[in-house]
Amino acid sequence: MTKLVTKSLATEFGTIVYYSYMNPTQPIVNLYIHGLGDSRKWFLKHFTTYSLDRFSWIVPDLLGHGDSSKSDRVEAYTMNQQAKYLLAILEREHVTQLSLLAHSMGGAIAVSLVELLASQSLPITKLRLLLYLEGNLDAGDAFFSSMFAKMSFSEFQQQFESICNRIQGGSKEVHVVDFVSAFRKAGPFAIWASSRNLAPVSVKGDLLDRLLVYREFPCYFIFGEKNRGVYSSEKLVREAQLPLFFIPNAGHGLHTENPSYFWKNIGELIQRESIDSAK
Repeated sequence: MTKLVTKSLATEFGTIVYYSYMNPTQPIVNLYIHGLGDSRKWFLKHFTTYSLDRFSWIVPDLLGHGDSSKSDRVEAYTMNQQAKYLLAILEREHVTQLSLLAHSMGGAIAVSLVELLASQSLPITKLRLLLYLEGNLDAGDAFFSSMFAKMSFSEFQQQFESICNRIQGGSKEVHVVDFVSAFRKAGPFAIWASSRNLAPVSVKGDLLDRLLVYREFPCYFIFGEKNRGVYSSEKLVREAQLPLFFIPNAGHGLHTENPSYFWKNIGELIQRESIDSAK
């Protein structure tokens, strides 16, 4: 039976834990970068349910999240630092062709990773595809992180449990309950420290421009249908005339709210690029 393998990588700020699965028939490895407060755990069920073993995968817990280490240093949680950990994983796994799936905060990390890959004097990993899943682009995408970043850590820590309760509201939906569980596990410091960098990086508003400098690969911007017209980042994408589509019956958790539709369409994009790369 095909299984994800759990691996770990030591970094200067702690250990990164990640899922790995390499399909020998697939030239492209897909790296999924989760958002603020999330983890890799949801992917395990999706992997088996939606036959994702037809592709190759690396799905990490970002530092401070899931089973990865929790550093007590703020600088360990910057978007660029998180990208450096991911680059180290790609190097360890000898990834030569890469597809990025970047959700929420993962989008800002993906932009830093794209820049790190482009700055290599001897490029090892070629980026073939970027799927930007309601990834941060501007201030409108940083509602929660901006609110958290304005607080002192002691204030945020005191309010952490009430924040978790507000995020869940009265919802009993599995995807909401699972996310809040992951958010609690990440804990107040990892959330607060990540927000301290994510918020200003997003508010600066140059993430899309930074990305387009290196866009020599297909790039799709994907939103939940429930959020159509909600985010100013959607307007940025439309103005740049970049590929944009929506996952029906889904909001920000577009991968967990309508997973069957999500993986059918995402799988087609990944498969198309895999075929093109093999030509």
